[in-house]
Amino acid sequence: MKSLRLSKGWSQDQLAQMSGLNVRTIQRVEKGDTVGAETLKSLASVFEISTEELLQRIEAEKEPKSITETEQVQIDSNREQIEKRVDGIKYFYAFSAFLITVFVLFMLPNYNEGENTGPLIVVFLSFAVLIGGLAIVVYQPFGEQWKKKKVEQILKQQSSHDQGSAD
Repeated sequence: MKSLRLSKGWSQDQLAQMSGLNVRTIQRVEKGDTVGAETLKSLASVFEISTEELLQRIEAEKEPKSITETEQVQIDSNREQIEKRVDGIKYFYAFSAFLITVFVLFMLPNYNEGENTGPLIVVFLSFAVLIGGLAIVVYQPFGEQWKKKKVEQILKQQSSHDQGSAD
């Protein structure tokens, strides 16, 4: 029944008001508790379906959804990709923290009242380039997601352009 309610865009409160039932009753029905005949009739009339069809939908929602083997493989693959990405981000933060620590602990004490400013700037810029390069590798600002988004954007523009010229 929850899928029916959501397909109509109704909240539990709205459904309760339209059916003349208590919100708690709606929650119990959606949870899969037993339903009285009058409750079924009220809900079926609101959804404009028969009580039998409503009962079938309620029973179907009670059954656990089984995922196929291919869906499980896809889920596992996605999980592995996400774990690799998280490991890369973790490595990026650790490496950045290491470089910053090295710079602060070993380079800044050698400042010598501006005497070593040039070499310190070079070391700082080198560390910044290392961190920036690693950030590009880890976060992939122009990776697959960016590519998909751009392709969708161009296709959308082309389809709207084609529709505009067809009118």
